[in-house]
Amino acid sequence: MTGKDDTIGRPSALLFSTLAYAGIASVGTGVMLNGVYFITRDVFQFTDVRNLLLGLCVQAPYIPAALLAGPISRRIGARRLLTITLVGMTLACALLATLPPQWAWWLVVPCYNVFAGMQWPIVESYIASGRHGRDMRRAIGLFNITWAATIAPGLWLISLVHAMPQVTFIVLAVIHGATFALVSRWPLHPPMHDVETARNHTGQTYPNLLRAARTLLPMSYVLLYMLGPLLPGIFERLDVSAALAPTLGSTWIIARVGVFALMYWFPAWQGRWGILGGGALLLISGAVIVLIAGSVWGAVLGLIMLGVGQGMLYYAALYYGMAVEHAAVDSGGRHEAVIGLGYLLGPALGLLGGTLPIGGPTVTAGVLLMTGAVSIIGSSLATRFYFAARRLRARPPE
Repeated sequence: MTGKDDTIGRPSALLFSTLAYAGIASVGTGVMLNGVYFITRDVFQFTDVRNLLLGLCVQAPYIPAALLAGPISRRIGARRLLTITLVGMTLACALLATLPPQWAWWLVVPCYNVFAGMQWPIVESYIASGRHGRDMRRAIGLFNITWAATIAPGLWLISLVHAMPQVTFIVLAVIHGATFALVSRWPLHPPMHDVETARNHTGQTYPNLLRAARTLLPMSYVLLYMLGPLLPGIFERLDVSAALAPTLGSTWIIARVGVFALMYWFPAWQGRWGILGGGALLLISGAVIVLIAGSVWGAVLGLIMLGVGQGMLYYAALYYGMAVEHAAVDSGGRHEAVIGLGYLLGPALGLLGGTLPIGGPTVTAGVLLMTGAVSIIGSSLATRFYFAARRLRARPPE
């Protein structure tokens, strides 16, 4: 790196700056992807179905935006594209801070998500590019802990100012605007990533592990974002106040931070299939428990299991993706597009499920069926990659 694009020349300084950006940006993600449903239920009395429709509308642009991040950043520079996304997210938050009419939320929140979909592949490439093996795993670990830890405060903010929801969006506009100073000092493109060195740090089974992880990861987001729009209604039926519900809804997010920290400190999971199987089992069990819970503590337990399982799958998918695909923006784009698929299918399947009373509490009966179907399909596909890897390992060298 030379010239004006070398303001942050040391990798440690660039990593620190990128982590700071990720932490700030993730507060916005916490509100827009997880907390906005509490606001729309409180302000506009959205039903479960209307929140699911909003979720579908919000998530639809994420996949194309993530996939376009790589081609556009190669043309104009990753830093310049990130700056454009910052402008868009700041303006979207400023508009929502005026508490516009209900129809505007169906336009502005999806627009925010377009810019968020382009933002994250770029940030992930700056985090991982130029790093290999243990260095990459630790950088990705710090990134995961940072962004995941700052999602929950976005939900807590909604709880604190639930009587004045516009304050939440004023805060978001200010903090997004503040990150311009960080991005302006980044190099125009992520650091160079040496392909030959990368091969020395990539295990033989990593490609199959990546395929399995990228099969299970959207399943995890399908379940999360099928549940996300339903959580306000679930807590309401469990007699949780509107002020406390967003905080309890952040339980799975806090649990995910914990598992990210464990995977950062204990690297024995690398190259092992058990992390994917265990993550899938916890994820599915947690989702079912949340849906059928007859008490607040039952729902919280399910959310903890959900968060732990999802964290295991997310960390593995991002690490294997960056290791196998050389930490490119396009790799981050594919990772985020897979997540976007879960973002989109979750609300869609929730709508398809419909609501029916079961026993005491009213839960989404159709969603339980959808949860089972998604889990079976995702787990079956991932198992295919596992046996493909076993055959590869058993094959004698040529």
